[in-house]
Amino acid sequence: MYAALIVGGKEALAVLPNVEVVTLLVATCAYVWGAAAVFPAVNVFVAVDMAIWGVNTWIISYFVHWNFVALCFWLLSKIRYRHKAVEVTVVTAAAVALTVLFGVLTSFVDVLVGYTGKGFFADFDNVFARFAVMYVNGVYFYVTQTVCNLVLFSTAFLPLVRLNVKAKLRLLGEETATPSSDGEAIEKNARADGSAQENPAAKSVADTSSGDDTDLK
Repeated sequence: MYAALIVGGKEALAVLPNVEVVTLLVATCAYVWGAAAVFPAVNVFVAVDMAIWGVNTWIISYFVHWNFVALCFWLLSKIRYRHKAVEVTVVTAAAVALTVLFGVLTSFVDVLVGYTGKGFFADFDNVFARFAVMYVNGVYFYVTQTVCNLVLFSTAFLPLVRLNVKAKLRLLGEETATPSSDGEAIEKNARADGSAQENPAAKSVADTSSGDDTDLK
């Protein structure tokens, strides 16, 4: 499911240079659904992209970068945050740092590795000089990506996490460990709603008892 969302999100925004939601979707999947879901989704996404766009050096960058993004946000999901502001700050800073590193990674890979129809080859001549030229040529796109993720993560990440926590509870019916107190509150409310629907008589008795207590007071 998430692999399809990632592919669809990327292709939907393909007309806008380096404006992307892939980082947001991969991060959300890792944060809520965990390693068992995000790593297969990421690698299916890269494989599908390779089928669409063909083989070139970007494949190396994609396999390294998106798996690293998945790993980072899966690890961040293990932290418990007392305040949403702190959580937003941490995940946004991580997303911005990873986006900056993406520009560095892709430039280095394109400098160090080449591709022809016969396969990949390495080129170590004037690496740093060629890297500088490559990075400067692409800096506009890297800045666009970074600003895009700064805005998306600071505004949309936690709402997406809440939606995914609700979806996971409904689909799997399990108590999901979530990083924020906000996520834990969602789980408790969802479980309470489910219990009330399964046993309306118990809810009615509880309401009646509550009313009796009020009258006695």
